[in-house]
Amino acid sequence: MCKLMKRTVAALLGGLLVLGQAGVSLAAQDDSNYGPAFANQVSETSPADGQTEGENNAPQTGEAEASLSVEDEAQGNAEAAAAESFAAQEAARQASVIANTPYVQIQVLRPDTTWTEPVIGDTPVVAESGFRSLCIYLNNIIGDILYRTYTSSHGWSDWAVNGGHTTVWEDGALVEAIQIRFMGFVGNTFDIYYCTTLNDGTELNWARNSSTAGTMGTGKYLTGLRISLWGKATEGASYNMEKPVESALPDGIQIIDGAAAYSSGTGAPFTGWGWNDRDRYYFVNNMPVKGWQYIDGYKYYFDEATGKLHTDLEPIMGNKGPFLISINKEMNYLTVFAKDGANGFIIPYKMFLISSGPDTPIGTFQTPAKYRWREMIHGIYTQYATRIYGSFLIHSILYDKPDPMTLDPLTYNYLGQAQSAGCVRLLSGDAKWIFDHCPIGTTVEIYNSPKLGLFDRPAIEQPIPLTQTWDPTDPLFAQQ
Repeated sequence: MCKLMKRTVAALLGGLLVLGQAGVSLAAQDDSNYGPAFANQVSETSPADGQTEGENNAPQTGEAEASLSVEDEAQGNAEAAAAESFAAQEAARQASVIANTPYVQIQVLRPDTTWTEPVIGDTPVVAESGFRSLCIYLNNIIGDILYRTYTSSHGWSDWAVNGGHTTVWEDGALVEAIQIRFMGFVGNTFDIYYCTTLNDGTELNWARNSSTAGTMGTGKYLTGLRISLWGKATEGASYNMEKPVESALPDGIQIIDGAAAYSSGTGAPFTGWGWNDRDRYYFVNNMPVKGWQYIDGYKYYFDEATGKLHTDLEPIMGNKGPFLISINKEMNYLTVFAKDGANGFIIPYKMFLISSGPDTPIGTFQTPAKYRWREMIHGIYTQYATRIYGSFLIHSILYDKPDPMTLDPLTYNYLGQAQSAGCVRLLSGDAKWIFDHCPIGTTVEIYNSPKLGLFDRPAIEQPIPLTQTWDPTDPLFAQQ
């Protein structure tokens, strides 16, 4: 596998919290396979029953023998106690590291449809016969990890996120290349590096932040994968990134003189979506489209100068409406659609991160009522509530009182992860936007889908301290 610099977790412990902090410069990880099955391996031994080695192990007699025996036993007990204490301290330290250090957990699906055991952090995952699907969990930091796989017979799979698995093709196609990227706070804090090993033993160099790693057009497949996190303030170690993919040409978006173009690793003209870290484009014959474009039944707007997709059309279209609200319950996002004349609501206008729950209803509804503050069950309150149907609402994150200074910060930081009691929960600023711009009678469609949305699912960009009791997206505080 790719060569790595040995690093210690101690470099990270000077202030990295479960939520992470913006000032973190390095995600230091070692090669330990720690995780759910981790067991402390620290052990120290001392001579048993006062015995010593070498010249002092000859039999002794009389008072001197007794005296030495007592002293040796006491020393042995002391050393044993010290060793036990050290082991306990080390176990606690390791547990603290695991609890507070961001890391990824990786599994791949073998050809026989069994998953490999999970590996942690920089540890390689190996499947000598290749693999059909990839699954990655992100731990101990807020945000999303997204990943997809490539096969020559099917092209790129859909993006999977946070423990979902990539497409398993029925014909048994083996993964030949991968891409991995971050969304949200984790992507503001860390770069993600990854390298692969091919079935002929070739160890390729490192890719980073959505670039392609692996092989294209060679008939080879992946047998190994390794992932490494590095803080934004660091230089990604001195990783060699010259040859992350074995192919006829570089694969992915190439920025030349500030302009984007797409190079397919196979050399074939490319038409489709492309990602450059968090920037998204649509290419036709390798060149990015610009302005308004109809793609797969939807109407998008791309920057006239750069070709980047605009994911908030309010500055382009204004906020007059009418709008349609579409909610993906399974993936926890809400898309606001604008109307394209007689074509209907086909313009993805905005997207919001949400928390829904098992009881969130599926179907199509029209909003019947609104409430500036709404008391919920268990004596909690929400702002900017819009009724969907029955007792189900679109509303803000949670407050102790009808007072914007009584926020529960966990409902902010873990939006998209925590489950609601059936309502649709948004950041306060997003709930207010719905409250202000989607009048009573607005259509709300709720459905389940594993897809990440037309703009990709939003994520929390900056967690708030657990002592903060106000929502920074709330217009009451947004200018502070």
